[in-house]
Amino acid sequence: MAANLLIEGFGLMRERFAVYGLFAIACAGAGWAVLGRIDLYEVIAKNPLALVSTPPLSVVLLLALVALFFILPSALRRIEPGFRMNGLRVALTALTISGVALLTEIGYALFVIPGIVVAVLCSQALLDALLRLRAESGPGDVLPTLAAALRGSIAMTRTHFVTTLGIISISFVILLVPFTLMMVAFLVLGVRVPDSLVFTAPLLFLTFIYFECVRYALIVRWYRRLARV
Repeated sequence: MAANLLIEGFGLMRERFAVYGLFAIACAGAGWAVLGRIDLYEVIAKNPLALVSTPPLSVVLLLALVALFFILPSALRRIEPGFRMNGLRVALTALTISGVALLTEIGYALFVIPGIVVAVLCSQALLDALLRLRAESGPGDVLPTLAAALRGSIAMTRTHFVTTLGIISISFVILLVPFTLMMVAFLVLGVRVPDSLVFTAPLLFLTFIYFECVRYALIVRWYRRLARV
């Protein structure tokens, strides 16, 4: 299964590789633009959180966020081959993520356990919402679609709660472990060999893209299985 996921992740990445390649070039450009003008060691020593605002890393993170809107439709085409993102679906994506995040934060504010429960129960809402919203739908369909997707996610996951929690946990491990390792390499090489930012910035971005594709391959598989139950 792991080997198949890695292959499927590469397939998802290949669908939009021209876009990701251009984004990687932009990351390399951000690294090149600060050569001789930024000292990562000094930034880390003063305030490690300030790393996020340094041009190479901020560009990587921004483009990684934008890339999600290419990865997600590629993954959903494994379920619905004709799926395409449009403005309404982008708005629904942002609204669903914000709504689920708010509900989860409320759960965490009460106690940690309710937050985890809400996160798992609502974990399928984004995929369900996007698949429910048809290409011909109008703005008035967005909120009813979101409400139906939340109900659908809860219905799918409540009887498979533990397994869904495991899948979600594994999916984040798939992304965070290699991305963290590449981030460490990015910082260490950036401190010791500043010119390496030209190469490590695009590698950091592409690491995120590939393993996010692998993560979504797993998520879509699990959604498809839940939807059939």
